[in-house]
Amino acid sequence: MDKFRFFILTGFIFALTGCVNDDRVFTQGRIEDLCNESIPVCNRKATCLMGNDEFFSGQFPSGQYLLVRTEFEDMKLIARFLLDEMTFPGTEMLVKIYTPDCSDFEEDHPQNVDLFDLAGDDRIIEFELDAAGRGDHLVEIFSDMSASYKMTLEVE
Repeated sequence: MDKFRFFILTGFIFALTGCVNDDRVFTQGRIEDLCNESIPVCNRKATCLMGNDEFFSGQFPSGQYLLVRTEFEDMKLIARFLLDEMTFPGTEMLVKIYTPDCSDFEEDHPQNVDLFDLAGDDRIIEFELDAAGRGDHLVEIFSDMSASYKMTLEVE
Protein backbone atom coordinates (compact mmCIF):
# COMPACT_ATOMS: atom_id res chain seq x y z
CA MET A 1 0.00 0.00 0.00
CA ASP A 2 2.89 2.42 0.73
CA LYS A 3 4.34 1.91 -2.76
CA PHE A 4 0.93 2.59 -4.26
CA ARG A 5 0.65 5.92 -2.40
CA PHE A 6 4.19 6.83 -3.43
CA PHE A 7 3.39 6.26 -7.12
CA ILE A 8 0.13 8.22 -6.87
CA LEU A 9 1.91 11.14 -5.16
CA THR A 10 4.78 11.07 -7.66
CA GLY A 11 2.32 11.06 -10.58
CA PHE A 12 0.43 13.97 -9.06
CA ILE A 13 3.66 16.01 -8.64
CA PHE A 14 4.69 15.34 -12.24
CA ALA A 15 1.24 16.38 -13.45
CA LEU A 16 1.49 19.65 -11.53
CA THR A 17 4.99 20.46 -12.76
CA GLY A 18 3.84 19.77 -16.32
CA CYS A 19 1.56 22.80 -15.98
CA VAL A 20 4.40 25.12 -15.03
CA ASN A 21 6.41 26.78 -17.80
CA ASP A 22 9.23 29.34 -17.90
CA ASP A 23 6.79 32.24 -18.30
CA ARG A 24 4.87 31.28 -15.17
CA VAL A 25 8.03 30.86 -13.12
CA PHE A 26 9.41 34.19 -14.37
CA THR A 27 6.20 36.12 -13.66
CA GLN A 28 5.11 34.21 -10.55
CA GLY A 29 3.09 36.38 -8.20
CA ARG A 30 3.16 39.38 -10.57
CA ILE A 31 0.36 41.16 -12.38
CA GLU A 32 0.73 42.10 -16.05
CA ASP A 33 0.79 45.84 -16.67
CA LEU A 34 -0.31 46.66 -20.22
CA CYS A 35 1.72 49.90 -20.14
CA ASN A 36 -0.72 51.81 -22.31
CA GLU A 37 -0.59 55.17 -20.54
CA SER A 38 1.07 58.42 -21.56
CA ILE A 39 2.98 59.94 -18.64
CA PRO A 40 5.13 63.00 -19.47
CA VAL A 41 8.63 62.77 -17.95
CA CYS A 42 12.06 64.02 -19.07
CA ASN A 43 10.61 65.39 -22.33
CA ARG A 44 9.34 61.92 -23.24
CA LYS A 45 6.20 59.84 -22.65
CA ALA A 46 6.44 56.87 -20.31
CA THR A 47 3.82 54.19 -20.81
CA CYS A 48 3.47 53.08 -17.16
CA LEU A 49 4.78 53.19 -13.62
CA MET A 50 6.04 49.65 -12.95
CA GLY A 51 6.18 48.20 -9.48
CA ASN A 52 8.10 45.21 -8.16
CA ASP A 53 4.89 43.18 -8.33
CA GLU A 54 4.27 43.70 -12.07
CA PHE A 55 5.59 42.51 -15.44
CA PHE A 56 5.30 43.74 -19.01
CA SER A 57 5.06 41.73 -22.24
CA GLY A 58 6.57 43.27 -25.35
CA GLN A 59 8.17 42.68 -28.71
CA PHE A 60 11.65 43.62 -29.94
CA PRO A 61 12.86 45.34 -32.08
CA SER A 62 11.51 48.38 -30.32
CA GLY A 63 12.05 50.99 -27.68
CA GLN A 64 10.07 51.53 -24.51
CA TYR A 65 9.90 54.22 -21.81
CA LEU A 66 8.71 53.26 -18.33
CA LEU A 67 8.81 54.72 -14.84
CA VAL A 68 10.01 53.20 -11.57
CA ARG A 69 9.77 54.81 -8.14
CA THR A 70 12.47 54.77 -5.47
CA GLU A 71 11.83 55.50 -1.81
CA PHE A 72 15.47 55.99 -0.79
CA GLU A 73 18.48 57.83 -2.22
CA ASP A 74 20.70 54.91 -3.23
CA MET A 75 18.85 51.96 -4.64
CA LYS A 76 19.37 49.45 -7.47
CA LEU A 77 17.25 48.76 -10.52
CA ILE A 78 17.25 45.15 -11.68
CA ALA A 79 15.80 44.71 -15.17
CA ARG A 80 15.16 41.15 -16.33
CA PHE A 81 14.02 40.00 -19.76
CA LEU A 82 12.75 36.50 -20.54
CA LEU A 83 13.02 36.01 -24.31
CA ASP A 84 10.59 33.96 -26.37
CA GLU A 85 9.84 33.50 -30.08
CA MET A 86 13.49 34.25 -30.75
CA THR A 87 13.85 34.96 -34.49
CA PHE A 88 16.97 37.15 -34.89
CA PRO A 89 19.54 37.77 -32.13
CA GLY A 90 20.41 41.36 -32.94
CA THR A 91 23.61 42.95 -31.68
CA GLU A 92 22.51 45.76 -29.37
CA MET A 93 20.46 46.24 -26.21
CA LEU A 94 20.09 49.34 -24.04
CA VAL A 95 18.74 49.77 -20.52
CA LYS A 96 19.07 53.33 -19.19
CA ILE A 97 17.77 54.84 -15.95
CA TYR A 98 17.57 58.61 -15.42
CA THR A 99 17.74 60.49 -12.12
CA PRO A 100 14.39 61.92 -10.94
CA ASP A 101 15.37 65.41 -12.15
CA CYS A 102 16.42 63.96 -15.56
CA SER A 103 19.87 65.61 -15.31
CA ASP A 104 21.92 62.39 -15.27
CA PHE A 105 21.60 58.69 -16.13
CA GLU A 106 23.27 55.32 -15.84
CA GLU A 107 23.13 52.77 -18.63
CA ASP A 108 24.14 49.29 -19.63
CA HIS A 109 24.51 49.00 -23.39
CA PRO A 110 25.95 45.74 -24.72
CA GLN A 111 26.81 46.16 -28.40
CA ASN A 112 28.25 43.95 -31.11
CA VAL A 113 27.22 40.79 -29.26
CA ASP A 114 24.83 37.96 -30.08
CA LEU A 115 22.01 38.73 -27.65
CA PHE A 116 20.67 35.17 -27.78
CA ASP A 117 24.09 33.94 -26.61
CA LEU A 118 24.00 36.58 -23.87
CA ALA A 119 20.60 35.23 -22.74
CA GLY A 120 21.96 31.69 -22.49
CA ASP A 121 19.95 28.50 -22.07
CA ASP A 122 17.49 30.07 -19.61
CA ARG A 123 16.73 32.85 -22.17
CA ILE A 124 17.08 35.55 -19.49
CA ILE A 125 19.07 38.77 -19.82
CA GLU A 126 19.58 40.73 -16.60
CA PHE A 127 20.85 44.24 -15.96
CA GLU A 128 21.65 45.92 -12.64
CA LEU A 129 21.92 49.72 -12.53
CA ASP A 130 22.23 52.31 -9.76
CA ALA A 131 19.04 54.29 -9.19
CA ALA A 132 20.42 57.49 -7.66
CA GLY A 133 17.99 59.87 -6.02
CA ARG A 134 14.57 59.48 -4.48
CA GLY A 135 11.47 59.71 -6.69
CA ASP A 136 10.30 58.69 -10.16
CA HIS A 137 12.96 57.51 -12.61
CA LEU A 138 12.52 57.24 -16.36
CA VAL A 139 13.75 53.87 -17.66
CA GLU A 140 14.57 53.58 -21.36
CA ILE A 141 14.77 50.18 -23.07
CA PHE A 142 15.79 49.41 -26.64
CA SER A 143 16.98 46.42 -28.65
CA ASP A 144 17.40 45.51 -32.30
CA MET A 145 16.82 41.78 -31.73
CA SER A 146 13.68 40.12 -33.02
CA ALA A 147 11.98 38.35 -30.12
CA SER A 148 9.02 38.64 -27.81
CA TYR A 149 9.80 39.15 -24.14
CA LYS A 150 8.47 39.41 -20.65
CA MET A 151 10.17 42.06 -18.52
CA THR A 152 10.32 42.73 -14.79
CA LEU A 153 11.77 45.83 -13.15
CA GLU A 154 12.69 45.57 -9.48
CA VAL A 155 13.91 48.36 -7.27
CA GLU A 156 15.95 47.19 -4.27
